[in-house]
Amino acid sequence: QISIVSLKAGAAAGGKFAIVSLHGTQEKVTIDDVIILNKLKPVSKWSVGSTHTLNAENGSLLLVGSPEQTLVGMPFVNGAEVEVMVEEITRDKKVIVFKKKRRKNYRRKNGHKREVTFLRVLDIRFPNEVEVEAQVELEESQSAAA
Repeated sequence: QISIVSLKAGAAAGGKFAIVSLHGTQEKVTIDDVIILNKLKPVSKWSVGSTHTLNAENGSLLLVGSPEQTLVGMPFVNGAEVEVMVEEITRDKKVIVFKKKRRKNYRRKNGHKREVTFLRVLDIRFPNEVEVEAQVELEESQSAAA
């Protein structure tokens, strides 16, 4: 039974999953997942609606996998890509910080809301899929020029 559960990792997205490192945190993601991170800066780059490709060049793709194969980066997976879109930049719910020392009449109540960025995973591509897409785009541009 344990092996059946492990084979279904990321099954909702066709079996593809990836581990990405963004802003100091590592997340396991599948297609159409939403990642909640601390606010990504600069905001001009990570604006709402913008799409970004995470790959080995920007040092954020640690592992990609499917039920058939898993590619582990040393430290990053070369050639693979994860495409994400910024859905929302907002503030998280309030966290109450209450400090008390008993019998000393010491009570401090503070609260804060952290700013967060919501990212939606649009696509996960293995290295061979990226090469095929590049060849198709090249052939299309050559046929359009002819």
